[in-house]
Amino acid sequence: FFDCGMPNNTSLTSFVHSNKGGSQLVHDDFVFNLNKKTTTKLYWRCTMTNCTVYIHTDTNNNLLHITGEHNHLFEPQTLRVKQFRTVLKERVVNETVPIQKIYDEEIAKANLSVDVLASIPLAHHIQPGLNQARRKLTPILPESNSFDIPEAYQTTASGEPFLICDKLVSRKKRMLIFGSPNQLQLLFDSSIIFLDGTFRSTPPFFDQIFTIHGLKFDCAFPCIFALLPDRKKSTYQQLFKELNAVAVSMGRTWKPDQIMSDFETSLIPAISTEFPESVHKGCYFHFSQCLYRRIQSLGLATAYSHDESVRSCCRKLMALPLLPIQEVETSFYDLRATADPTVKLQLRELFLYFDEYWINNIPIKMWNIHDNQHRTNNICEGFHNRLNRRMEQAHANIWSFIRCIVREESRFQHLYVQINTGSKRRPRSSYTNGIQKRIDTLMQRYNNKQIDVKQLLDNLSFLVTKRT
Repeated sequence: FFDCGMPNNTSLTSFVHSNKGGSQLVHDDFVFNLNKKTTTKLYWRCTMTNCTVYIHTDTNNNLLHITGEHNHLFEPQTLRVKQFRTVLKERVVNETVPIQKIYDEEIAKANLSVDVLASIPLAHHIQPGLNQARRKLTPILPESNSFDIPEAYQTTASGEPFLICDKLVSRKKRMLIFGSPNQLQLLFDSSIIFLDGTFRSTPPFFDQIFTIHGLKFDCAFPCIFALLPDRKKSTYQQLFKELNAVAVSMGRTWKPDQIMSDFETSLIPAISTEFPESVHKGCYFHFSQCLYRRIQSLGLATAYSHDESVRSCCRKLMALPLLPIQEVETSFYDLRATADPTVKLQLRELFLYFDEYWINNIPIKMWNIHDNQHRTNNICEGFHNRLNRRMEQAHANIWSFIRCIVREESRFQHLYVQINTGSKRRPRSSYTNGIQKRIDTLMQRYNNKQIDVKQLLDNLSFLVTKRT
């Protein structure tokens, strides 16, 4: 044998998967199988029959020794096929994306030569093996909400506790709450929290994914992922009680100064009961959405689009939350009283709805955002859109969901470190900043008595269909 001795530092070493699923070492484009293993070393042998090149590595895969000389040329297309299959398999077992889509994406990214493409099996030829690899790491799919969660699905990617709570909130109704220690710490430190639910990606046997975001250095972070069985007040209360118990166990108190959510009728009293000292603010985006949906349901969409007088009144209703709170109620009744008679008749049901629901049912202080820095819950909405994209399919199974939020927790850790070490959140667009400056200018003119409240409402109404 020709003894190469210590390995060349410029040599390249990596690993690929064999067709049987084992690991193979790649060194200078030659492939090696594991031949023997001890407590301190691994012995690798070239995969080519009758080639007697050996490599020794330690248990951390550092090269220690190379002996022998290859009696053959390496086959680059064979290695590229193995590398392609390795990337494919790693994505299949770690992601919930359909296998065909992963295959197509990797083919497009790989920029393979014709001889390599000729050697790569088509997707339907290798899909059974990839499906099997995915199933090996996936527990049996539940047939009801009564199932055990393996320990591997109760921890983060770094091995920290992740499953906070697993309990029945009523007969046959189960609640799961996930959050890592750092996420919980940030949540209990946050003076403002944002709550929202999403339904598209909810696993079977649950009703919604409910998330809670916290704020640090003006950057929002997902802190809690909860699977809830319904949208009842008692269920929301149970969620908040469980998290409060976790806070107590960590020697903390959970009393955020402000909570922002949508206007869900069962969530509002739950927040009021469990957080009596917190200011509860409703999301302006959801307020506008409720109003526009009512415009549509009352058959006013055409009039809104084509009649400037109708559109002006509707926009002024949408702009009411931006007024100083003491001016809101009077401005609403003035708007209704001074509307053109024809418009007043057209909007009679809309005015009645607004009076009964937003003036006399939902507290004005909840939907008034005059002094609020954070006007919407879009932080949660944006995250839920991201989550739905990552899940790839509606109502994916519970194991796919947990793997997805484990990856989101890993992303949280990265962003958390970045923000803590001085990085800044993504700045608002120049368009959004421009709208905010116009709102600030109007408020300054009002405070300086350069315009009255009617003029303020008129001018704000031109900005409400923009991103406020």
